[in-house]
Order: sequence, then C-alpha cells, then structure tokens
Amino acid sequence: MKKHDKLIHKVAAHYILGENINTSIKGNKDQLTCLQNLLESSKDLYIELQNENADLNKLLKLIENKNNLSDSFLKLTGISWKL
Repeated sequence: MKKHDKLIHKVAAHYILGENINTSIKGNKDQLTCLQNLLESSKDLYIELQNENADLNKLLKLIENKNNLSDSFLKLTGISWKL
C-alpha cells in the first residue's frame, strides 16, 4: 500500500467530505479493515467539527480514536495518516 499513499489520501479526502468515489484499494485484511475504520473515524470527526453545537468531550474522544487508528495504520502500512 505504501507506494499508493497519495492516492489513498486523495480518495480518503473525497470520502470524508461525503463525495462519491469509485476506486479499489488493495491490501491485506488487517490493512483494509484499519483503513475502513480510520476513514469512518475521520469522517465522524469532520462531521462533528462542522456542528456549531459540537460537544468538546465528544470531539476529544473522536480525536483520540482517530489518533489511535492512525498509529495502527502506520504500523500496518508504513503510511502516515495526513487527514
């Protein structure tokens, strides 16, 4: 997956913003599961940040979860999550 990190981040950005994407990403089961969880976590955080009544405690939990998943993703793929 490492050689395609720019593509992964581009696709991820579109997904997080709620845009349609049509691509396939290859990797082993653990890598793809982690990426899926990281995408969902990043999108949840983005949505909460858009909420003018965002709850600080919820934001902190979302950030912590995304950071943990980012660390796992780095260990599994060698790709540092930029989003």
